[in-house]
Amino acid sequence: MSAPAPDARVTVVQTVPEFGAVGPNRRATVEAVETHADSDLVVLPELATSGYVFHSREEVDAASEPADGETAAAWADVAAATDTWVVGGFPERDGDATYNSSLIVSPDGVEGVYRKVHRWNEEKRWFDPGNRVPVFETPFGTLGVQICNDLWFPEMTVTQARADVDIVAVPTNWVPEPASRPAGWTMGVHQAVASANANRVFVACADRAGTERGVTFEGQSVVVDPDGVPVAGPLPEAGSHAATAECDLRRARDKQLTDRDHALADRRPDVYGLE
Repeated sequence: MSAPAPDARVTVVQTVPEFGAVGPNRRATVEAVETHADSDLVVLPELATSGYVFHSREEVDAASEPADGETAAAWADVAAATDTWVVGGFPERDGDATYNSSLIVSPDGVEGVYRKVHRWNEEKRWFDPGNRVPVFETPFGTLGVQICNDLWFPEMTVTQARADVDIVAVPTNWVPEPASRPAGWTMGVHQAVASANANRVFVACADRAGTERGVTFEGQSVVVDPDGVPVAGPLPEAGSHAATAECDLRRARDKQLTDRDHALADRRPDVYGLE
């Protein structure tokens, strides 16, 4: 691949999926990508095709599909038609295992799958844990993926920054935890700000909105720059929306903070005692 372009147009799409309505939800994501065909990267929410609040294994099985299933085909088609990269969440079935996954799709087809490493609460009943943190080379730079709760584990973004990731795409389903919103932002926005700033990367979070089976989701999808400043969003808490940012990815490739300070080289793993 040739040297990456310095700029990327990044769109986060906030949807209100209907639980279990995989076909209509999938069509809504395709239409969203078509609407933002001028973007280099479109990020869709976590479990965008299925909804989130499962009550039984039968519901999970009914909504899940393989990584080369209908959603992969639909997103590959729209990525090719719009010359856009797409990252979006779906429940993945692989043999006897089920994962909370994201597809990474380019105009050339499916580039890979990321399986959520850090499951949250009831997800541990329905989904197996992922165990890899892959990165993806794109024409605009190096792409990493996290899903929702992954963002609460600083090691994830450190790992990606050390792999020269320029932008982290985060399909998410933020819930009110805790119920308070410091400065009016859901805690997920604060996590995105901290991760972006500490590691000098762009972080693009696509959340869902709406209330599903008594659970109200937070919305506030956002793109944050390497200074930790939201450059698109946060979007409103309710409703379907999108936000687009022009990202100068050269900023993510410069980790030098001052003449004496470096975002990654100054880490002290010898002191932290992490296994």
